Amino acid sequence: MGILSRKKTPERPIVGLVLGGGGARGFVQVGALKAFRERGIDFDLCVGTSVGSIIGALYCAGIEPEEITRAAEQLEFGDLHGKILFKPDDPRKIGNALYRIIGDAQIENLHKKYAAVATDLKTGKQVIMDSGSVLDAVSASSAFPIAYAPLSINGMNLSDGGLVNNIPADVCRMLGAQKVVTVDAHGSRGSGTDGTGMIDMLKAMFSIMGANASVVGLMQSDIVIAPDTSAFKSTSKNGYLEMIEIGYRAALEKCDEIAGLFNPRADGAR
Repeated sequence: MGILSRKKTPERPIVGLVLGGGGARGFVQVGALKAFRERGIDFDLCVGTSVGSIIGALYCAGIEPEEITRAAEQLEFGDLHGKILFKPDDPRKIGNALYRIIGDAQIENLHKKYAAVATDLKTGKQVIMDSGSVLDAVSASSAFPIAYAPLSINGMNLSDGGLVNNIPADVCRMLGAQKVVTVDAHGSRGSGTDGTGMIDMLKAMFSIMGANASVVGLMQSDIVIAPDTSAFKSTSKNGYLEMIEIGYRAALEKCDEIAGLFNPRADGAR
């Protein structure tokens, strides 16, 4: 009796989620998570920059979108920053806002592989935070310049990751993802200004920088969800429920396509 030949079943690809920066516009990412949850889409890992690092940490900790929404309802601007907007504040205020939800969690103990991207102001280089304190990781990645002082860790002065890599799809692939889905919370990025005042110029400067720091990541993403958030401010949670709904609907439109990324492939190609 001959030996029966068995055809090897191809393994499905590793699919990663990337959550970009965008300040308060990151509420659209909460809506996207809600859509993914409803459609049974469960990513293998998540990499985030700035607000995306916060939402990503909660996702990887197993926090449901509804709980994230409830936490947002209770969050006030004063919880994150002092009354003087342009006085550099302690970036750990950002991480402390997560403490009541996930405690002093360690990245290694999260339910999913997770990383946050920050910028070392000493070298100008990207820093990938994929181990250690979750609270430190999100504080560093979200420390928007001028508004927050850099977070000093291990001889580095860490600031907002959006300065160098606002859509870290390359980091997601570096950590093992073969397919990448990106939720871009700042689809209207790159706009300039007619104003010549300091605030107008600063907003335009960071918008343009964010656009340049997003190009490569968007190119390296297999699917991009980029709802129009131009009607909302990155510095205010006003309209957050509408942003969640916009993100939810934008993600729903892509869910069938995203589900296809999880299909096993016989050829093993990326």
